[in-house]
Amino acid sequence: MKRLFTTTALAASMAFATAAYAAEDDAKNAPMEVTPAQQQDAQPSLETPGEMLSDATATADDDVLAMRDNFAVMSGNAISAADVVGAAVVGPDGKEIGTVDDLVFNEDKSIDQVIIADGKMFGFGGKNVAIDFEGASITRDQNDERMVRIGMTDQALEEVAEFDKAPLEESGGKLATSYIGRDVALATEDDGTGELSDLILDRNGTAKYAVVEYGGMLEMNENRVAIDLNSFKPAPAGEPLNLAMTLDQLREQPSFFYSEEETPKDGEM
Repeated sequence: MKRLFTTTALAASMAFATAAYAAEDDAKNAPMEVTPAQQQDAQPSLETPGEMLSDATATADDDVLAMRDNFAVMSGNAISAADVVGAAVVGPDGKEIGTVDDLVFNEDKSIDQVIIADGKMFGFGGKNVAIDFEGASITRDQNDERMVRIGMTDQALEEVAEFDKAPLEESGGKLATSYIGRDVALATEDDGTGELSDLILDRNGTAKYAVVEYGGMLEMNENRVAIDLNSFKPAPAGEPLNLAMTLDQLREQPSFFYSEEETPKDGEM
């Protein structure tokens, strides 16, 4: 579910490309070590909406959804998690050095780490590593595709210890992939199930809404709504997430769209 956005340039993402790298056994490295004063002076340009920054000083914009008539549209300041998982990871020299394998969330559903599959994944020596989200920024490439820029070269990435995400998979709620593609059990068995197809994040990387798709063949057209992530009850890995809403209540929710261009025009409903 890749979405295209307006291209932007991240002016200050390379300012500290030569920062110190973590030791080999340190899976939580901080590739850009700067003082708070330096962070304040080196803030990237925010002129283009929708760019997510991992810097703790960035101002959060909680308005990730905009209402248009009876539609809910993802705002320009929001990010689709499904766009980030699988995105290219680029080093300080602009070279692609891997892809995003997954996102690790902390207790408040904010991104804590980015799990990266290094560039050798399809050859020999490939592995997953994890870096703190503070050492990464999510932006776009020249083709409007999401990408993650980090301050580490491929050589430095190879020196980071391999990361095992299996314990997080067992938790059922720590990873982006713990949600994306997961079944959603509605209020009663008669209401059937839906599917959680995406997470909508604010610009600082906090998951706010879950995109739920329901209907399909029985309703001729699949329907899509955005539901507050806190509305879902935790469930063990492999089991559907529980949502205390009936099918009729889902139908009453505004239809969700990723952009204004997707919304139905007059006469299309």
